[in-house]
Amino acid sequence: MIDFAQPGYFALGALVLVMAAGSLYAGAWRRRARDAFAGPQTSRWGDGGFWLRSLLFVAAAGLITTAAARPQWGTTETVRERGGVDYVIALDISKSMSADDVAPTRLQAAQEELVRLVESERGSRIGLVVFAGSAFLRSPLTSDAKAMTQLIRRAGLETSLVRGGSDLGAALNVAGVILAASEDERGKAVLLVSDGEDHAGAYVAEAESLAARGITVLTAGVGTQSGAQLYDQVFGGSLVPKLDENDQPIISRLDESSLMQIAAITGGRYERISSDARDLLSLQIDLRSLDSAPARSEHSIVPIERYQLFAAAAISLLLVGWFLPARLALPRLRRVRPHPALAMLLLALTLGACGGDDESSLEARNQEANTLFAAGDYSGALALYQELLAERPDIDELSFNAGNALHRLQSYERAVSTTSRGLPPRDAELGVATYYALGNHLLQLGRLEEAYIAYRQALLLDPADVEPKHNLEVVLRLASSQQPPQAQQSPGPDGPQAPPGEPGEEGTPAPGEQQGPSGDPNADATPQGETPEPGETVSNDLPGTPGATPSAGTGVVRTLAEALAGIDDVVTFEEAIEILDLLRERQQMPASRPREPSSGPDY
Repeated sequence: MIDFAQPGYFALGALVLVMAAGSLYAGAWRRRARDAFAGPQTSRWGDGGFWLRSLLFVAAAGLITTAAARPQWGTTETVRERGGVDYVIALDISKSMSADDVAPTRLQAAQEELVRLVESERGSRIGLVVFAGSAFLRSPLTSDAKAMTQLIRRAGLETSLVRGGSDLGAALNVAGVILAASEDERGKAVLLVSDGEDHAGAYVAEAESLAARGITVLTAGVGTQSGAQLYDQVFGGSLVPKLDENDQPIISRLDESSLMQIAAITGGRYERISSDARDLLSLQIDLRSLDSAPARSEHSIVPIERYQLFAAAAISLLLVGWFLPARLALPRLRRVRPHPALAMLLLALTLGACGGDDESSLEARNQEANTLFAAGDYSGALALYQELLAERPDIDELSFNAGNALHRLQSYERAVSTTSRGLPPRDAELGVATYYALGNHLLQLGRLEEAYIAYRQALLLDPADVEPKHNLEVVLRLASSQQPPQAQQSPGPDGPQAPPGEPGEEGTPAPGEQQGPSGDPNADATPQGETPEPGETVSNDLPGTPGATPSAGTGVVRTLAEALAGIDDVVTFEEAIEILDLLRERQQMPASRPREPSSGPDY
């Protein structure tokens, strides 16, 4: 069974047909010109060499076209030995990291060094946490170095994900949660990059907790002892000095003592990033020394490429045609008149023998699964998607499709794990659809905090996408309400469903639908897709603040509840603005956490 990895290259066959037609025209013109020049005696001259050379060149062009389409048949199992460790980068993005005592700024210098470190890694899995007054999980453990470097370069644009201030303990806590989810035997570490300022005082307890679990913390300080003045950017882009309560300029300095203390507690090492010394590659030795597990073998089954055979055959035909004499002294060639359609016939036979059954290709099989999905046969579609995933686990679209089928079968836990295989995304458009679908799966499980993060990730990739933006606001409503609404399964759209595989199509609940708990389209808006099961308890806490309880913001919550209860079929512009302002105020209310005091000023 022959398959083609790039069947689109068969469009070049049109050029092969043009070559064949050109050869026929050149042969006829050649005969007419020869008769006009030499007369009847040319009938004794053989032209078998010209026709044979033309046939060889056209056949070689057909073989090159076939080779470009990458014919494949048979499979082989590849085994790759991989070593490395699991470590999480905790990057400080607080206001003080904008100081310019390390050129161009502390944050940019730290980003450059982290990118160099990540690009030089081989086999390690890396996660990313950004923090200021709070910490935010930016990426779970991944071996995709290219995606990680892009996230590190964009860290300075994501200050809205965290509160103001500086809390080293929060960064260590979130990094420890990421590493706790890894069951691999490889070594584990945290790389904390900061200027050392801390306003919470919880980092000692967090460092001792990590040390008790065998996790090493390597620290890197960014800045100088003399420090630099901080500035605020005002309207128009101009900078004004940042002042303290005594109207004195605020000077931010590198605090190495906290970073050294964290490294000492966990058995790690401290490095400084400054204008004179800014090389984090030396930490690779420390990271590699943590890997006590033997090298791991990764097995994968891939199809065998066979384009080499067609390319070699084409080169052989070109060489034979190149050295073929113009006139062949072969009686048979002189007596046998070449038929003009001979070249076309041989070309058709060659391409026909190499052309596999299109229905057996991956694209055709995926389309077959999409057809089953559209017909409502989700079990049959899931079986085909899983079969394709076993053959080509590197195609993220298959994970997305299989997750959609599991969602329709109400197997939401499996839908979450299957869809997550396609993350982090290689393509922004597919990434938006994947994070959006993941958020819908998590919402069905009542995991509002994780659904909130998934929708936020979709919006970070495409801020203009209205579907995840709507669901994000609805998740905030559910998290803010005192009593969860009694929800039911929202019915799917009537009529035939579009096959999954493209963002925004059927597979997860249809985007853009708003339906209340009772099924009435005019009732209160619910998330796009499935709503929580009846009787499930929805947390009152905001996503991203586990364990938080309403305190000083009770009045805001009550006002928000009254405003939401007053929504009817028609909402005025002013009412919508008021509700969104209340949601934003409720989201920004500080959560009380027993393990840390409230953060100090952001500088």
